Amino acid sequence: MNDLLKKGLFVLLGLGMTVACSDDDDTPGDGGGSSTAIENLTFTAEAGGDGTEITVTPSSSGATAYSVDFGDLAAENDADVMATAGPGVTYDYPNVDATYSISVTASASGAEDVIITQDVNVTYTAPAASPLEGTWVLKHDTGSLFVGPDAEKGTMWWQNEAQTILDRSCLYDDKYVFNADFTFENQMGDETWINWTAENGAPENCGAPESPMDGTGSYTYSHDQDNNKLTLSGKGAHLGLAKVVNGPYLNSASEAAETITYDILSIEQNEFEVRIMWDNGGTDAYWYFTFAREGSAGADFDQTDTDSDGVIDIFDICPDEAGTEENGCPPAGEIEDPMDDFEGTGNITWVADGNTLMNTSTANPSKTGINTSDTVLEYTDNNQQYANIRFDLNEAKTAKFDLTEKHTFKVMVYVPTPTQAHTEAKTLALKLQDGSSSTPWEGQTSILQNYEYDVWQELTFDFSDVSTETKYSRIVVQFNGENNYEDVKAYIDNFKYE
Repeated sequence: MNDLLKKGLFVLLGLGMTVACSDDDDTPGDGGGSSTAIENLTFTAEAGGDGTEITVTPSSSGATAYSVDFGDLAAENDADVMATAGPGVTYDYPNVDATYSISVTASASGAEDVIITQDVNVTYTAPAASPLEGTWVLKHDTGSLFVGPDAEKGTMWWQNEAQTILDRSCLYDDKYVFNADFTFENQMGDETWINWTAENGAPENCGAPESPMDGTGSYTYSHDQDNNKLTLSGKGAHLGLAKVVNGPYLNSASEAAETITYDILSIEQNEFEVRIMWDNGGTDAYWYFTFAREGSAGADFDQTDTDSDGVIDIFDICPDEAGTEENGCPPAGEIEDPMDDFEGTGNITWVADGNTLMNTSTANPSKTGINTSDTVLEYTDNNQQYANIRFDLNEAKTAKFDLTEKHTFKVMVYVPTPTQAHTEAKTLALKLQDGSSSTPWEGQTSILQNYEYDVWQELTFDFSDVSTETKYSRIVVQFNGENNYEDVKAYIDNFKYE
């Protein structure tokens, strides 16, 4: 019987007792030469779980062992007969109301067995219906896939964007079905998102679901509504990304877990969010998945088009300004020679990624040495793993750098000594990326330069090694490299392209 379907506290409704014994029971020891008698045999029968889990505890004077026959005629291979020396033994009956005759046989060396039988009424109480009942898909919105190191969804390592939903449409059409009888289904169709860990060398892409994570198994779920826990049982059952389990990422479908437990953060009529803690190389980390009920607004893109230019807001970079470009913006001029002195004459539109903090007009913290200008850009990575700031040559990300003519960038940098000493190397990375790609970091090229604390210095980045490359539209500025959780405060000024 499936323990996943059991919930709540139940009370045994009634006990009726009959005692069946032989003629010899009245005079134990007669005729057999026995010197030991078993007397005062009795037992208690207590219900637990959903009311069908009955625990029998026998007691007597003189007995040293007991055999309990739970009287379930449907039981096979005497599975309903259990032995005990006194502590209670538990048997799980079928999930139906019924009356069973339970017999306890007491035994002792040198004594005749004594048997007592009681009729026990078993009353089944079905678990409460789950508000998850129905069919769900990943919500078609930014942040429905979210990963970071915090249990409270603080720091973000990565989250899906609108373009991600298009790129991974084979994942966003997967269905997660919670049936009324507490069975569960993964319905993935012909393709789903395959992204096992890097150890197996396979790239992330859409592909055929792999056994046993292909939805063909027999799965159940339990919803602990008191403690906001959701448990899926059955090898291969999962929510969201198949590789995410209560442990390290899976390397392949063959490593599928037997059970996975999620924390339920919220449940509404048409939306619910779960969190799962996983093992990130010995450190706890968290994935968050948000789902929308099939047929609800969140199960498809929000079709709002504020500026009525034919590009819905979720894909419209300029949602309040009607445009003719594919991204919903008016035609934008290309920056031929990007520069910024942060005194109001620059031609760069800087963007801060994720939770990176940026102020493009802050007072120069040290008007000394090579830089006595009044205003500079302040950069704070806010303890993020992938903090950076960036700009593209145009909003459409169609303009590319011609590195055959110019391939050198210069920028002034000032980093004050941090209050808490850093362990990461003091470096500034300048990266060239293709901003039009949904994964612009793939195929990027990067140069690192060292800096010193408490002094303005000019750093030079020469990309002549990739001067024939024509795909780059974006510059990324990143202090202290990736996978750095230290809070870096830095200032830049006089960015130029030569």
